[in-house]
Amino acid sequence: MHDEPVHTPGEIPAPDVPPAAPPVAPPVSQPAPAGPSKAGHAGVVAIAVVFSLFAGAAAGLVGGYAAYRFAPDTPVSSDRSIEVLGDSTEEVVAVAAAVALPSVVNIDVSAGQASDSDLPSDHPDVPMQGEGSGVAYRESPDGGTYIITNNHVVEGATEIMVTDSTGERYEATLVGGDGESDIAVVRVDASIPTIETSDIDDLVVGQLAVAIGSPFGLEHSVTSGVISALHRPLTGFGGSDGQYPYIDSIQTDAAINPGNSGGALVDRAGRLIGIPSAIYSDTGVSDGVGLAIPVDRATAAADELIDKGRVDTPFLGVVGQSVTPALASEEGLSVDEGALIVELTEGSEAEKAGVKPGDVIVAVDGDKIRTMDDLVLAVRRRSVGDEVTLRLWRDEREMELTMTIGVKPDSLTTQ
Repeated sequence: MHDEPVHTPGEIPAPDVPPAAPPVAPPVSQPAPAGPSKAGHAGVVAIAVVFSLFAGAAAGLVGGYAAYRFAPDTPVSSDRSIEVLGDSTEEVVAVAAAVALPSVVNIDVSAGQASDSDLPSDHPDVPMQGEGSGVAYRESPDGGTYIITNNHVVEGATEIMVTDSTGERYEATLVGGDGESDIAVVRVDASIPTIETSDIDDLVVGQLAVAIGSPFGLEHSVTSGVISALHRPLTGFGGSDGQYPYIDSIQTDAAINPGNSGGALVDRAGRLIGIPSAIYSDTGVSDGVGLAIPVDRATAAADELIDKGRVDTPFLGVVGQSVTPALASEEGLSVDEGALIVELTEGSEAEKAGVKPGDVIVAVDGDKIRTMDDLVLAVRRRSVGDEVTLRLWRDEREMELTMTIGVKPDSLTTQ
């Protein structure tokens, strides 16, 4: 795990934030000044809401879309091969942007009053304001539209305003948010074109990735790059609250900056592949390492929020640590890698299945587990109610246990 800080594209990090800060820290909110505020040094940070960048809402910079001869065919097939498109389109990024832009929105939030210490003496009642992005994802039965964004964009907001690609503004209501997945859903009483989603299994490293959002309040900005890595875990930045929002992220070098959080990362056909949510950066702005929540995880969380008002997080019910050769030697373990179980949650599915402190889990359904992060990732890739087989070592003996993935209770820090 890198020591560099990770930022959430939305907030302006305060100077000298320690590298170990969680990726979804609460935004540093201040009353809106007359001009853009300068980003300080930081580490792994959530990039959701740009607080106090402008006194008013930033004007949209996109006036229209150029016409192109053909939309691209599906670029990535189910056998994970890449189709060469030849001259079927003149500008691949432009086509992707033209397809996806109508579904991307700017989100302005207000979050109550700034504290007295943050305000000039002659302006005691200035509200905190911020900006992020969102994606029109699902139609509401009554004619409205559900919009996906990051939880850290809208968390604590007292007012949410949405601006679509035509410049129309709508008041939005919060349907629900989930800190574990860092996904939230807001709803507007208007019809906004919904985005098409891609199949996450079709993504390959090196393929085109286009990010659309509102960096620094510059609404509907488009940047492009490639998918730099898939299944990038960032559990080391989960913080003390046990939240692991970026356990299985898409890494991209498409420029992502404060204000991009909750927006869209799309493929060359303009289909949603991820929700930009965090960046690795020493400066608080893009260093070419952006992180997006994969579309399947984002939409699954959004559907749960819409349908039942909460997200059920897959849960084993264990506290553990990664096994290293040094730890194995010190504790007399039979293996020098895996997830050492230290503690169990009472009544959890792991306890019911017979997992015990001192066990070292080395595989889940045949997938090798080398670290505690691997175990968390393996569980989060499954669904509540799935049955899995754990291979583990206990007292110098290898054995298997079958257990059901449970639901993580509120406020628990175990996995």
